[in-house]
Amino acid sequence: MSELSNQQVQSNSLVSSPTDKILIGDKDADYNSVEAEQDKTELFTDESTTCFIKRPKVRQFLFKMYLVLKELLIVSLMAITYAALMNDAPKISKSPASFPFFPHDSIVIDWYHGELSEAIDKARESDIAFVMFYAPWDAESQAVRAQFDLAARYMGDEVSFAAINCWQPGSECRKQYSKAYSWPVLIAYPTHGKGIQYKGPNTAHYMVKFLKSLTRPLLRIYDESDVDDLLSNHDAVIVGCVNAKPGSIDYAIFYNTALRFLEKDPIQETVFAVISDLNNEYCTENSPSMALHMWNETLLYASDDWKSTSLLTWIVTNLHQVSAWITPLGSKSLTLSSFLHPGPALILFTPRNPLNSFVDYYDLLHEVGLEYYNCGNMLHVQLHALRVSVKRKENRHKYSELMKTCSLKTTVPHVKRYPSVVTYTLPQKWANHSCCLANSKVIPEKCFDCDPVNILNERLELECHHFENCNGHSTTNYPAKNENCYDEDPRSAGNLIRRWKTENCRIAQLARQFHPVLLSESVRDTEEPRLNVSGLACKLNMSMALIALDSLRYYHFAERLGIDISQAEDRTAAVIINQKMEAHHILYGPVNDRTLREFIVNFTSSSLPRALDSETTLNPRSRRKCIDQRRKSTILELNTDTFFPIVMQDNKAVIVFYYSKQCSFCSGISYTLLTVAKMLKGVTSLQFVRLDGDLNILPWAFTLDSYPTVILFPMKRKSESRIFPRDISVTVPNLISFILVNVNPSLKLHVMWTLCKQTKFEDEKLQCVASVRKENLFVIDNTLRAWRRADLLSKKKLLYRLQQLRNINMLLAHSSDDASSIELYLNRLHFIPTDDVQISVDKKKFVRDEL
Repeated sequence: MSELSNQQVQSNSLVSSPTDKILIGDKDADYNSVEAEQDKTELFTDESTTCFIKRPKVRQFLFKMYLVLKELLIVSLMAITYAALMNDAPKISKSPASFPFFPHDSIVIDWYHGELSEAIDKARESDIAFVMFYAPWDAESQAVRAQFDLAARYMGDEVSFAAINCWQPGSECRKQYSKAYSWPVLIAYPTHGKGIQYKGPNTAHYMVKFLKSLTRPLLRIYDESDVDDLLSNHDAVIVGCVNAKPGSIDYAIFYNTALRFLEKDPIQETVFAVISDLNNEYCTENSPSMALHMWNETLLYASDDWKSTSLLTWIVTNLHQVSAWITPLGSKSLTLSSFLHPGPALILFTPRNPLNSFVDYYDLLHEVGLEYYNCGNMLHVQLHALRVSVKRKENRHKYSELMKTCSLKTTVPHVKRYPSVVTYTLPQKWANHSCCLANSKVIPEKCFDCDPVNILNERLELECHHFENCNGHSTTNYPAKNENCYDEDPRSAGNLIRRWKTENCRIAQLARQFHPVLLSESVRDTEEPRLNVSGLACKLNMSMALIALDSLRYYHFAERLGIDISQAEDRTAAVIINQKMEAHHILYGPVNDRTLREFIVNFTSSSLPRALDSETTLNPRSRRKCIDQRRKSTILELNTDTFFPIVMQDNKAVIVFYYSKQCSFCSGISYTLLTVAKMLKGVTSLQFVRLDGDLNILPWAFTLDSYPTVILFPMKRKSESRIFPRDISVTVPNLISFILVNVNPSLKLHVMWTLCKQTKFEDEKLQCVASVRKENLFVIDNTLRAWRRADLLSKKKLLYRLQQLRNINMLLAHSSDDASSIELYLNRLHFIPTDDVQISVDKKKFVRDEL
């Protein structure tokens, strides 16, 4: 059946095949007929299908971009909101309210809100205004406040004083001067031109001197003799020949130059003078002209560039002095080092009173300096030195006369001040003459224009008794009822002279309150034969600079050099510093003409001893107390005075640690040294000390060139000192090894036993005791050898030593725990018996019997 069915299927398939072919053939026939129509519609079908396919993809892409942008927008909004919440403006407390810096009763105008423009405008209204820019919190500003107020009380009639708070937040002054390095800043403002900064000491007396110089920056002279007279009182004189008529630009430039130079020389050690008569023999044909007069030469300004900046540059470049006052500003500067680096320098410490016209000790230095630098024996330099000597005597005489004059005046004559002048102007023909009304009850203390034709005679009632014509002639048509009318004129010749004398007395009294005038012995006493110092500056390869320091302000410089200014006569001392030789020489005793000359001559001949005084040598009593307290410490602090008594002890080995406060490695080594000193504290014959090499000056044999340095001075052999090797690191084991190698055998034995006592483990202690016993036997062997070669006295001492070594050996062998007994015998080893010491051994016995 299966086979039949298979055959039937095959037959059916055969029958159907031809029919399919016929149908296909029909379709092929019909295809040709409709092919053209299909070609026409094919293009339209493909385009519609492509558009249909592309539009959903575009929509899907746009939808996705929409979602992404939406999410980005949300994230951005969240980030902005978070940033706004977290980065809110910081809460800053309001700046504190400003308060007046000066007392209410002060005449200083205090702009404590920082109103800069208003303050400057107000200052320009006065002829000269002195302004202090301050910060209320600054300690220096607070210290200068009292001095500034004191200067204002003295100079308030001539100068306007103001103060501006330049630290008030948001103020105009804070915005403009926010980069000031320090406070306070003192600036003097003239009516026109830029301000002049005051760079001198911040004390009232120096401020007054600066303002006095500012009110009179130029002196009028007439001939060369006036130049010589000024040169005997000043370091240099700058003379200008200019046309001084009103409106002269040359005079204004020279005047401004003198003002600007006060920034460099606030005390006016270099004076400016002017000759207004261009026909004077002193002046050259070229006008304007300027000459710089110094101690050995006169220089002429040859340039045609007549400007203040050019003149100042030329003056500073060419100015040189025999001696000079040095005023360090209190901060880091090269003021003093510029004189010390080139060569040796002689520094004179003496009180300086800026209100006095002279300082006799400085004039003495200037006089000796003129001779010292006069290498060619120039005649004009010798005459200059002679004028200075004569001027010193004149200054003494003038000062004594001034004191007599001022002491006679119990009350200072009062000259009435006229804040304003009211003038009654008459017709032009009546306005040629004027007079002053004395003691007028109608219009008191007013100046009027009066007529000589007696028109106002009825009103004046004979009050105008003296008329002075503007051209110089005078008429006295009226009887004198009272004093001369010019007695009430503040600008009359008599009143000006009287006011000048009064002002001199007032300055002298203020100067005496600051410090009295000091005179050296050569001026006070009779003259003595002088030692010749002429031309000594040329006998050395390097000349010596001569400078002066105010001992009232810079006494700490003298203390660092070992000079106690408070104990010196007239608070005056002299010292020579030779930086290249790292030495300084002190003039012991009073400073006068004789001692100063001897001091310079001895230095030139290299016969001055090197001074070992320093800051640590001052106040020995107070320092002894500190040393007594430090003796209880592990490491003793030494100074110049205590170095030799401590280090040179024969019965002690001393380890000295040289250090410096500027040494960064010294602190670490100090800790190492302290550790070893604590470990060996029980060894009484070993002492640890340290010395500050910068502050303490020692002889050259004990002076080191580098820090830190450790030196061991052995017992009884101080000349055989040992320096810790610089190529080995300073550690505790290395330092202990250094000590053990360089101390004597008995001290080495003591140090080893002290270290053994500090071991913590039993096995280490047994090994350490064995090494100590071995070292002890080695010491016994060496001592026996020395005993055999020694004389009788030395044998007695060595026998005493052998007794102690034998006892130590027995204790180490049988009773090593008896530390106190071992310590006792170790200490006896360092004791050297003398002839008086009784040794408990019969002379007839042998050493071997004792051992």
